[in-house]
Amino acid sequence: MPHEHSNKVIVLHATAPTCWWSWGYESVLNKLRLVYGNQIDIRLLTLCVYEDFNDWMEKYEIKSWKEFLDWAKEAFDLMKIPFETNQKRDQIPKTAMPASIAVMAAMLQGHEKAERMSRETLRRCNVEMQDISQDKVLFEAAKSAGLDVAKFKKDFADKKARHHDYEHQQEEFPHHLPLNFYNIVVTDGANRVVLLDHAFNPKIVEEAIDYIAGGKLKKNKPSDILGYLKEHGPTPLMEVSRVFDLKTEEAKKKLEALEKYGKIESTTLAGAPFWKQK
Repeated sequence: MPHEHSNKVIVLHATAPTCWWSWGYESVLNKLRLVYGNQIDIRLLTLCVYEDFNDWMEKYEIKSWKEFLDWAKEAFDLMKIPFETNQKRDQIPKTAMPASIAVMAAMLQGHEKAERMSRETLRRCNVEMQDISQDKVLFEAAKSAGLDVAKFKKDFADKKARHHDYEHQQEEFPHHLPLNFYNIVVTDGANRVVLLDHAFNPKIVEEAIDYIAGGKLKKNKPSDILGYLKEHGPTPLMEVSRVFDLKTEEAKKKLEALEKYGKIESTTLAGAPFWKQK
């Protein structure tokens, strides 16, 4: 589904529905939409972390499982968004491509549905350690994401077409900009570009957008925590803190108040509290 030409500030990001960096950027991308609405154009390039996990380990010269776990812990220290950092090797899917193809299938129901599908697979893969290479897991994710599951299954089954969609989506993105899982690019679509690495605090990206836009954009202040949980599913404390610009203690009090009134419920995932609508 191609993007139309835009005269708006453009936010570009390469994501993958199994990548822990992408999980860390969920709060950023979701907050930007709440703050700026349709004043900005957010474009996501869906990629795949690996088609073969063993080959990926060799490519990045990760010689031991301890090295992999150390990298995961470093990622958590950078993002502060909880995910499982003590995985067992047999919990890692041999291939991540089915999840990316699933997002391509979801894309046929619109960008919003595709992004919601991506979030479902991100959480299931990185937080809950589900095997997202299995059709059953992807079908459950599609249902949770609010997709038309029958249509999704039909579109997902056409692997040749979805691989074609996957391979050709990059034609819509500028080739001269370095899009990676760990960065965000903000541009006016012409000569002005801000490249941000490890920008997991939404304020950093907002500053770049305001700079590119010359401070001319109207900014909303997100406040509907319950609505956010309804739309995005299980959400960790740090994400709520960042999206709603609250100190973690204040965010926790608001979540606990909603839980007390029976609006939401908490669960522990990857050793951390997550909240979702009841």
